[in-house]
Amino acid sequence: MKTATRINPTPSPSLRLALPALLGLVVLLPLRAQEPTTPPTTGHGSFTIVHVAKARRQTADHSKFKILKGPFKDSDGPAVTRACLTCHMKAAEQVMATSHWTWNVAKDGKDGYGKSTHLVNNYCISIIGGNTEGCARCHAGYGFKDKSFDFTKQENVDCLVCHDTTGDYEKEKGGLPNPAVPLAEVAQKVGAPSNRNCGVCHFFGGGGDATKHGDLDDTILKAPRAEDVHLSKQGAGMDCIDCHASDAHKVGGPNYVIPADRREQAKFAGESISRMSCAACHTVAPHKSYILNRHYQKVACQTCHIPAYARGTLPTNTYWDWASAGRLKNGRGYKEEDANGFETYNSIHGEMIWARNVRPSYVWYNGNLKFTQLTDTITVPANGKVVLNPAVGAYPDPEAKIWPFKLHEATQPYDTERMTFVAPYTSGPKGSGAYWGDWNWEVAIRMGMTTAGLPYSGKFGFVKTTMLWPITHMVAPKEQALACVECHAQKGRLAQVSGFYLLGRDRGTGVDRLGFGMILLTLFGVGIHAFIRTLHGHH
Repeated sequence: MKTATRINPTPSPSLRLALPALLGLVVLLPLRAQEPTTPPTTGHGSFTIVHVAKARRQTADHSKFKILKGPFKDSDGPAVTRACLTCHMKAAEQVMATSHWTWNVAKDGKDGYGKSTHLVNNYCISIIGGNTEGCARCHAGYGFKDKSFDFTKQENVDCLVCHDTTGDYEKEKGGLPNPAVPLAEVAQKVGAPSNRNCGVCHFFGGGGDATKHGDLDDTILKAPRAEDVHLSKQGAGMDCIDCHASDAHKVGGPNYVIPADRREQAKFAGESISRMSCAACHTVAPHKSYILNRHYQKVACQTCHIPAYARGTLPTNTYWDWASAGRLKNGRGYKEEDANGFETYNSIHGEMIWARNVRPSYVWYNGNLKFTQLTDTITVPANGKVVLNPAVGAYPDPEAKIWPFKLHEATQPYDTERMTFVAPYTSGPKGSGAYWGDWNWEVAIRMGMTTAGLPYSGKFGFVKTTMLWPITHMVAPKEQALACVECHAQKGRLAQVSGFYLLGRDRGTGVDRLGFGMILLTLFGVGIHAFIRTLHGHH
């Protein structure tokens, strides 16, 4: 007669020891967006190889063209352009149709938005109050000093600023070449735009390296892979123009009120499109995880893959207080620096705050920003901070995603009677009325508004402002991507992003009650089952 085998409902000692480890593994597995891997420490990326191949395919040696040998007079950039146009006959015409030339997107049907318009920011405020000459160092032309500049004259186009390969080219006030630049030598060594060409302006937005764009500064030129996987030579080795592709000199990318073209595929074979969408290279499903790929519908890739900006050796400016400018010592302006040599105060700027490894601010964004103009009437909100360029987007918007931004705060002058911002005349010598020369806000504002052709009541004050700057460079290696719990938590990164239910963050909803109820019922069922098994075992 066979003896019935009784199943022991009590787990064995080895199983009891293994259960906590198994449960821990189940809990911890979802916490990382990607499994860690060891990053490569050396080697060149695929785009470096592509760039070398492109160089080999070039069919012209500009050093052989007699017309480029000059000689050119010092600072005579227009003479170089005339030489370039003997072959590249349509180039200047194409450049003149872009915002790099007009500093206005009027040709795209949006007049009034650009550096040379009524647009206002909370760094240098505005150029149209008499500050054009200094800011024109970054204009793609020669001689842009004021309203008299001839935007129709082709020889005023600066070819060298984008095509210099020597690194010796330098522009001064009005956009004219530095007299020390050997123009003939530079002209004979032109080539496709490099990161240095783009960076000579875009790295220095706001008046200094890393000042404006928290994700762009010249450390990128020699960045390790950990700082930027795309632009680093240890990473993909990409150039700016690999994503910001151009068509007839019109470089792809956002243009103030005109969003970037984020198409993921060309309309037809051979069409030149910019890769403003990550999916244009990485597809809409780059992860092995279905759940992670679903995030792409409402979460920008940058949100997870850029955990912080200003990750190089340079800090970015996060606060600029114009109201504190003008302090003098012995009648002269002065500046103060922190232990790392970065300005905390300058008489011409006021108090400043700089920071590295900054966590982005997150908002809904469909690619559009609403910018403020000098002619707009402002309303100071309850928190006292006027948002100069609020992002457009919300959860129901099919084009909107959660996007990382640099939040820049400032205090700047405005017309307290008309409730409009003002464009002060800041850059000029003593006796000119410029603020940096005579330290008089009333005079500087009145002169600036007169130059701009705008009304001014004669009464001014200072108001706090904020601006948003989209973060899309300095993409980190995948092993540094955000963990799930950095967002799915009550005090996580997305704590202030409203309009939707976020698992792990939101509490007190029906979904939570239902979930907790199911857990309790499950535990109750397991308890009853264990009780019955135990009771049955005793019999």
